[in-house]
Amino acid sequence: MPATTRFARRAAGALVALPLLAAPLAAADLSCEGLVPLGQRMICPGFEPNWAVELVCSGETMTANFIDAFSGADIATTPGTVAFSGQAPWVFETSHPVAGSIAYTPGGCTDESDRVYDFTFAPTAAPGLSGPFYPFCCRIE
Repeated sequence: MPATTRFARRAAGALVALPLLAAPLAAADLSCEGLVPLGQRMICPGFEPNWAVELVCSGETMTANFIDAFSGADIATTPGTVAFSGQAPWVFETSHPVAGSIAYTPGGCTDESDRVYDFTFAPTAAPGLSGPFYPFCCRIE
């Protein structure tokens, strides 16, 4: 087999392997539950009334904040814990108690201001609120 043919086959094989190598590297960046990168947070804002759950990855474990914009004149942030019982979608419950699931939906979530996001939160519980709950978008900051 000519050297140019062997080189072409090796190069083609390397190009096919590149996406396989890139996937584990991207997943390694998501250190808290495979969802939020270390040092960042995921904010999933609700509306009608305005509230949000914020998942914070500041170490090996994730924490949760409940942001309450409907309880009075000031916005109140209450720190808490979060426990996950599943991934892809990520099923969780916080100590506030906010519960639900977050699905990875690349470019599939559009918020009320027409911004597009990659994660969709489907709440099943939120403090002081009763259903029905509707899905909304999450962003990583």
